[in-house]
Amino acid sequence: MTELDTIEALAKEAGKNVAVILRIKPGIDAHTHNFIRTGQIDSKFGFALENGEAMEAAIKASRYDNLTLLRFHCHIGSQIFTVAPFNAAAKVMMRFMAEFRAETGIVIKELNLGGGFGVKYLDTDGQLPFEDFLQEVSKTLHKESDIFAYPLPKIFIEPGRAIVGPAGLTLYKVGCVKAIENVRTYVSIDGGMSDNPRYALYQSDYTIEIANKASQKKKFIATVAGKCCESGDLIQEHALMQTPEVGDVLAVLTTGAYNYSMASNYNRIPRPAAIMVKDGEDRVIIRRETIEDLLQYDV
Repeated sequence: MTELDTIEALAKEAGKNVAVILRIKPGIDAHTHNFIRTGQIDSKFGFALENGEAMEAAIKASRYDNLTLLRFHCHIGSQIFTVAPFNAAAKVMMRFMAEFRAETGIVIKELNLGGGFGVKYLDTDGQLPFEDFLQEVSKTLHKESDIFAYPLPKIFIEPGRAIVGPAGLTLYKVGCVKAIENVRTYVSIDGGMSDNPRYALYQSDYTIEIANKASQKKKFIATVAGKCCESGDLIQEHALMQTPEVGDVLAVLTTGAYNYSMASNYNRIPRPAAIMVKDGEDRVIIRRETIEDLLQYDV
């Protein structure tokens, strides 16, 4: 509500009209990790339906002189592999739009159903084809449109990770292989949570390959450990891979999303370079950071 008030005040001061989109929490359990569930009432994102704040915010936005309520938006979470939660969200949102029309007489013509389509990090992961998702959700939207006699809105989706995630991988050099008898084996690499904090944050699964031995059979189980001074600086635990040796190149697959964007200079570690490869040609798209880059703001 504070943001609505602030935008209205700024728009009024500038003498402009601003289009706004309201994010609604549809109360859908996406059956994914707690840290990436966003559609339930107990979430820092958006306005909740259960306590009436979503309707209150929508009515408030529609009555401001300098705001135009353009569309409603929802996002129920990430790494979702079934269409059922999306169908449930579509039903809830169409009902909300119909109720908002009943309250105000206003027909909102656009609906953003967000993203969260699961990405195949492991061979055991399924992946919902966009075509199947769109067909199923389209049927639901048409049915709800008929039920509420509500004009079918223009639908937006956000495939995001599902597009860029599988397009990327991260390469590390193996520094050592440390076997602790009857406990586990660590494979130490020259990176870690500073370039990929996802495992440290929420135990994200990845497929591991020893890139220079990719044609060999995987028969070695180890934990991939980063170089940061944290016990939790791991990239993967008990992962199956080819037998690693010092100097090997270890590849972590499907790191095109939520990796570089989440990277940091934790422990004063420079970020690595990013390389784009297409048709056998490569080019640097982000250069490797240097110590000078890290020190440039020191006074």
